[in-house]
Amino acid sequence: MWTVIFNDPNTNEQAIIKVLSSPALGEIIEFDVEMNTIPIDDAKAKDVTVNWKMYNGFNANKTFWTDSNAMEMQERNIYALSRPEHTVPGNYYPVTSAIAMRDIQSNLQVTILNDRPQGGSADLLLNNTIELMQMRRLLGDDGKGIGEALNETDSYDDLGI
Repeated sequence: MWTVIFNDPNTNEQAIIKVLSSPALGEIIEFDVEMNTIPIDDAKAKDVTVNWKMYNGFNANKTFWTDSNAMEMQERNIYALSRPEHTVPGNYYPVTSAIAMRDIQSNLQVTILNDRPQGGSADLLLNNTIELMQMRRLLGDDGKGIGEALNETDSYDDLGI
Protein backbone atom coordinates (compact mmCIF):
# COMPACT_ATOMS: atom_id res chain seq x y z
CA MET A 1 0.00 0.00 0.00
CA TRP A 2 1.14 3.52 -0.81
CA THR A 3 -0.17 6.68 0.79
CA VAL A 4 -0.09 9.97 -1.11
CA ILE A 5 -0.58 13.06 1.03
CA PHE A 6 -1.47 16.38 -0.57
CA ASN A 7 -0.96 19.39 1.68
CA ASP A 8 -0.77 22.94 0.34
CA PRO A 9 -0.04 25.32 3.24
CA ASN A 10 -0.69 28.37 1.02
CA THR A 11 -4.30 27.40 0.32
CA ASN A 12 -4.90 25.09 3.31
CA GLU A 13 -6.03 22.34 0.91
CA GLN A 14 -5.42 18.79 2.09
CA ALA A 15 -6.21 15.25 0.92
CA ILE A 16 -4.96 11.72 1.47
CA ILE A 17 -5.05 9.05 -1.24
CA LYS A 18 -4.37 5.46 -0.26
CA VAL A 19 -3.39 3.11 -3.08
CA LEU A 20 -3.65 -0.65 -2.57
CA SER A 21 -2.19 -3.11 -5.04
CA SER A 22 -1.49 -6.77 -4.44
CA PRO A 23 -0.58 -9.79 -6.61
CA ALA A 24 -3.72 -11.42 -5.17
CA LEU A 25 -5.80 -8.64 -6.76
CA GLY A 26 -4.36 -9.21 -10.25
CA GLU A 27 -4.86 -6.11 -12.39
CA ILE A 28 -7.08 -4.42 -9.80
CA ILE A 29 -5.80 -1.33 -7.97
CA GLU A 30 -7.82 0.22 -5.17
CA PHE A 31 -7.81 3.97 -4.47
CA ASP A 32 -9.27 5.40 -1.27
CA VAL A 33 -9.61 9.20 -1.24
CA GLU A 34 -9.92 10.96 2.12
CA MET A 35 -10.49 14.71 2.00
CA ASN A 36 -10.23 17.41 4.58
CA THR A 37 -12.64 20.34 4.53
CA ILE A 38 -12.63 22.52 1.44
CA PRO A 39 -11.27 25.94 2.45
CA ILE A 40 -13.33 29.00 1.57
CA ASP A 41 -11.04 31.71 2.94
CA ASP A 42 -10.67 33.14 -0.57
CA ALA A 43 -14.50 33.25 -1.06
CA LYS A 44 -14.22 31.20 -4.29
CA ALA A 45 -16.21 28.15 -5.35
CA LYS A 46 -14.25 24.92 -5.62
CA ASP A 47 -14.63 21.66 -7.54
CA VAL A 48 -12.51 18.80 -6.18
CA THR A 49 -11.79 16.06 -8.73
CA VAL A 50 -9.58 12.99 -8.87
CA ASN A 51 -8.04 12.37 -12.29
CA TRP A 52 -6.51 9.19 -13.70
CA LYS A 53 -4.15 9.72 -16.66
CA MET A 54 -3.38 6.88 -19.13
CA TYR A 55 0.04 6.86 -20.83
CA ASN A 56 1.90 4.90 -23.53
CA GLY A 57 -0.09 6.27 -26.45
CA PHE A 58 -3.51 5.45 -24.97
CA ASN A 59 -6.13 7.10 -27.21
CA ALA A 60 -9.82 6.94 -26.32
CA ASN A 61 -10.75 9.32 -29.16
CA LYS A 62 -13.09 11.42 -26.96
CA THR A 63 -15.30 8.39 -26.23
CA PHE A 64 -16.06 6.81 -22.86
CA TRP A 65 -18.81 4.89 -21.07
CA THR A 66 -20.76 5.47 -17.87
CA ASP A 67 -23.22 3.17 -16.19
CA SER A 68 -26.93 3.85 -16.28
CA ASN A 69 -28.16 3.08 -12.76
CA ALA A 70 -26.12 -0.14 -12.83
CA MET A 71 -28.26 -1.43 -15.71
CA GLU A 72 -25.93 -0.99 -18.67
CA MET A 73 -22.99 1.09 -19.85
CA GLN A 74 -23.92 4.10 -21.99
CA GLU A 75 -21.50 5.35 -24.64
CA ARG A 76 -20.61 9.02 -24.21
CA ASN A 77 -18.78 11.33 -26.61
CA ILE A 78 -17.11 14.63 -25.80
CA TYR A 79 -18.62 17.53 -27.74
CA ALA A 80 -17.40 21.12 -27.98
CA LEU A 81 -20.50 23.19 -27.26
CA SER A 82 -21.33 26.50 -28.92
CA ARG A 83 -20.66 28.40 -25.68
CA PRO A 84 -17.17 27.35 -24.47
CA GLU A 85 -18.08 27.85 -20.80
CA HIS A 86 -20.71 25.11 -21.21
CA THR A 87 -18.34 22.50 -22.68
CA VAL A 88 -17.11 21.13 -19.34
CA PRO A 89 -20.46 20.95 -17.50
CA GLY A 90 -22.19 19.80 -20.69
CA ASN A 91 -19.90 16.77 -20.91
CA TYR A 92 -20.19 15.69 -17.27
CA TYR A 93 -22.42 12.66 -16.66
CA PRO A 94 -23.81 10.82 -13.62
CA VAL A 95 -21.60 7.88 -12.64
CA THR A 96 -23.51 5.65 -10.24
CA SER A 97 -21.08 2.73 -10.20
CA ALA A 98 -18.59 2.78 -13.13
CA ILE A 99 -16.85 4.86 -15.79
CA ALA A 100 -14.64 3.39 -18.53
CA MET A 101 -12.53 4.36 -21.51
CA ARG A 102 -11.01 2.15 -24.20
CA ASP A 103 -7.89 2.59 -26.34
CA ILE A 104 -8.93 2.58 -30.01
CA GLN A 105 -5.71 0.81 -31.15
CA SER A 106 -5.22 -1.98 -28.61
CA ASN A 107 -8.82 -2.24 -27.31
CA LEU A 108 -7.35 -2.06 -23.78
CA GLN A 109 -10.03 -0.80 -21.39
CA VAL A 110 -9.65 1.03 -18.08
CA THR A 111 -12.70 0.90 -15.79
CA ILE A 112 -13.07 2.77 -12.53
CA LEU A 113 -15.69 1.54 -10.08
CA ASN A 114 -16.91 4.02 -7.50
CA ASP A 115 -18.64 3.36 -4.19
CA ARG A 116 -21.02 6.32 -4.37
CA PRO A 117 -22.78 8.30 -7.13
CA GLN A 118 -20.54 11.00 -8.58
CA GLY A 119 -20.28 13.18 -11.64
CA GLY A 120 -17.60 12.23 -14.13
CA SER A 121 -16.13 12.57 -17.58
CA ALA A 122 -13.20 11.34 -19.64
CA ASP A 123 -10.98 12.90 -22.32
CA LEU A 124 -12.49 16.28 -21.39
CA LEU A 125 -9.83 18.78 -20.29
CA LEU A 126 -6.88 16.44 -20.80
CA ASN A 127 -6.74 13.61 -23.33
CA ASN A 128 -6.65 10.07 -21.98
CA THR A 129 -7.86 11.11 -18.52
CA ILE A 130 -10.81 9.93 -16.45
CA GLU A 131 -12.13 12.54 -14.02
CA LEU A 132 -14.49 11.97 -11.08
CA MET A 133 -15.94 14.81 -9.02
CA GLN A 134 -15.34 14.23 -5.31
CA MET A 135 -16.97 17.37 -3.93
CA ARG A 136 -18.22 20.82 -4.93
CA ARG A 137 -18.49 23.79 -2.66
CA LEU A 138 -20.27 26.89 -3.95
CA LEU A 139 -20.80 29.87 -1.66
CA GLY A 140 -23.64 31.33 -3.71
CA ASP A 141 -26.20 30.22 -6.27
CA ASP A 142 -24.49 29.50 -9.61
CA GLY A 143 -27.68 30.32 -11.57
CA LYS A 144 -27.92 26.83 -13.07
CA GLY A 145 -31.21 25.65 -11.65
CA ILE A 146 -30.97 24.61 -8.00
CA GLY A 147 -31.56 28.12 -6.63
CA GLU A 148 -29.23 27.81 -3.64
CA ALA A 149 -25.57 27.49 -2.70
CA LEU A 150 -23.87 24.08 -2.50
CA ASN A 151 -22.23 24.78 0.82
CA GLU A 152 -22.98 21.69 2.90
CA THR A 153 -21.37 21.67 6.32
CA ASP A 154 -21.02 19.25 9.18
CA SER A 155 -23.46 20.09 11.94
CA TYR A 156 -20.78 20.26 14.65
CA ASP A 157 -18.16 22.54 13.07
CA ASP A 158 -19.62 24.29 9.97
CA LEU A 159 -16.38 23.57 8.07
CA GLY A 160 -17.91 21.68 5.17
CA ILE A 161 -18.17 18.01 4.36
